[in-house]
Amino acid sequence: MRVRPGRCRWRSLSKRRHRLFSYPTVEDQLVMQESDRQKLQQAAPEIIKYFISLVQIPPEYRLFLVDQKEQKTPVSVTAVENAASKTVIAEVYTESYNSSLTGAKCWRGKSVERVDPDKIRLTLHLDWDENEFIFFEAQHPDLSRFPWTDTTAE
Repeated sequence: MRVRPGRCRWRSLSKRRHRLFSYPTVEDQLVMQESDRQKLQQAAPEIIKYFISLVQIPPEYRLFLVDQKEQKTPVSVTAVENAASKTVIAEVYTESYNSSLTGAKCWRGKSVERVDPDKIRLTLHLDWDENEFIFFEAQHPDLSRFPWTDTTAE
C-alpha cells in the first residue's frame, strides 16, 4: 500500500489545532495498488487453511456461519472451504475474555490473551469494494467460557 503523495495536512476540530483533536484529510488516505490486491488475494487461501487448522485442534471448536443479523448457524469445515474459492481478502482474529457477574444477568468481560482463544473469527471479503462478506465464528467447546449462556442457573 502506498500513501497518496502530498504534504500531510491536518484538519483541526479545536481552535488550538492540537493533534489529539485532529484528523488527516482525504489526500492522506492509503491507496491500494494492483500489486497489493494480488498479494492479498494470493494470501487468502493460506489464511483460510490456517483458520481451519486452528478450529480442528482438539478439542475441536464449534463452527458457525454468522449472518447479517448476527444469527449463528452451525456449519462444517466444508462450508468454509467452499467459500474460499470466491474470496479476495481473508482476515482472522481472536477474542478471549475473563467474564465476571456484575449484577442480575449482567456480565462484564476483560480482554485476555489465551493460547486457545474463546472465539476465532474469519472474515472473507468477496469483492474489492468491501460490500460482500462472509463471516465464520469458531467458539471454544468449553461452555464455561461463555457463562451468560448457562440456562441451568435460572
